[in-house]
Amino acid sequence: MPGDWVLVAALFAAAFLPILLTANDYGVTYDEPHYVSAGGRYAEWWSLALHSPAQALNREAIESVWSLNHEHPPLQKVASGFSYLWFHDVLPGTASMRLPSALWFALAVCALYLFTRGLWGRGGALFSALAFATMPRVVADAHFTALDMPVAAWFFITAALAAKALRDDSWPWTILTGVAFGLALSSKVNALFLPVLLLPWGLLWYRRRWLKLVAALLIGPAVFFAGWPWLWVAPAAHLREYLAFHLRHAAYNTWYLGKLYQLAPWHYPFVMTAVTTPTLVLLAAVVGLARCRPRRLMDADQALLLLGLVVSIGPSVLPSSPKYNGVRLFLPAFPFLAALAGGGFAWLQARIAALPPLRRPANARAAAGVALLLGLVLLTPGMRAVVHTHPYQLAYYNALVGGTAGATRRGFETIYWGQVLSEAGGFVNSITKPSPRLLVVPKGVIYLFDFQTVRPDVRFTGDEAEAASADYVLFQCMQSEFSPLCWELYRGARPVFAVRLDGTPLLVAYDRAAVKEALARLARKTALALPASNAAASRDRKSPTRKLAGS
Repeated sequence: MPGDWVLVAALFAAAFLPILLTANDYGVTYDEPHYVSAGGRYAEWWSLALHSPAQALNREAIESVWSLNHEHPPLQKVASGFSYLWFHDVLPGTASMRLPSALWFALAVCALYLFTRGLWGRGGALFSALAFATMPRVVADAHFTALDMPVAAWFFITAALAAKALRDDSWPWTILTGVAFGLALSSKVNALFLPVLLLPWGLLWYRRRWLKLVAALLIGPAVFFAGWPWLWVAPAAHLREYLAFHLRHAAYNTWYLGKLYQLAPWHYPFVMTAVTTPTLVLLAAVVGLARCRPRRLMDADQALLLLGLVVSIGPSVLPSSPKYNGVRLFLPAFPFLAALAGGGFAWLQARIAALPPLRRPANARAAAGVALLLGLVLLTPGMRAVVHTHPYQLAYYNALVGGTAGATRRGFETIYWGQVLSEAGGFVNSITKPSPRLLVVPKGVIYLFDFQTVRPDVRFTGDEAEAASADYVLFQCMQSEFSPLCWELYRGARPVFAVRLDGTPLLVAYDRAAVKEALARLARKTALALPASNAAASRDRKSPTRKLAGS
């Protein structure tokens, strides 16, 4: 319908433009410099390949460029590189490099509407799209040159196109599905789980058209291979290297429910989803889940949403799976969650229309108005949170845990990824002492100051052995990165500088006096602990003798 395409265009603009226009509000994260630098080289190589293929397509040229950051597929990096090449003159700061993430986000919003339009009706489809667009953690990820937003978008788009291809028994849509699958594979390793979703689903609901799905899933790897020149050189060995890297991926520490884990418990993704999704959208999704009733077995599209949610979040439940950085490692689950929330809203909308005062045709406009009001009420907490937490949506927690402050008290990690360190430049430049010495914890994040305008006489160090001689200690409130000194300062000292959200510190700096007091307290605690440790060691040494004597 023409009206739907006008609405889709409006949704695209409403999703894309705010993200792009606020891109420079967000500091640089840990991963972005690596992706951006590699992406620039990738874009230069592709430009060279178009103009001088003989120069670009030899083994040495491919290896020298595409070995950079080959641990991850190239889509986001290539897109970022070309975006910077084309738009850096008109989009200042980091906006030109971050433009592709805004694009993927907007495409996901539109795909949600188009897929659920036939499932929930226009009202439910619009709610699905807006629910995704107003999830604060999702909005944050839409700003970064990282891998999570593209894989979330292309994972869902591939599933939606597969449903269209099989429903219409269409080869053109099958080919588009295969291309989308290739782009998903080129986004992040999560896309390898798309066949786990689509093959059983296609076999159960579209058995006679199942070969089209197989064809799409064969086209995808071809697109993936064609778009990653690193695989052109020693393809089998490089593919094994890529997969092996992710099978042995480092499990970074996670602060969860007041404990430090290297591998968080199985329930981490469920709890984190529950406490970082706006509460009323979460409630609508629960209603949507409850209303997915069997018809024959179940409506195919409803089944796809349910299976999509399970498959996209399921790998993170496995005991051996890395679990850290909030919800970003299973971000592909959130389009499916938003689509189910649209189903919950559609059910509530139908119940409103069935009320006796609104049932008559003459009152159809009033029923639509009540449904619109209901939609606004359900979406308001998310919309308000996006604005209120800007640009620190990575620190958003919902009302179930009392917001950011309540979540921090309950032992959830306050913030992560180093974005807030961009606020430290102003503090550093305000220090009046010449050549101040600044201890930054952990030491590996000092490079983020390269992306700020910081006075040249500052002496940065990451060595905590130098803490006593440092003028200031600075760190973000990512509890999984805290050293004993950080904990002592965080719990027992007043910062001289802090970035806060609802009174909760996100970034803190302490002066030399506070650091010396913290070091003294740590020394006393260590001294008090030593006698007990020595006594325990003594008992351990004596216990075999006692055992032998008693036998």
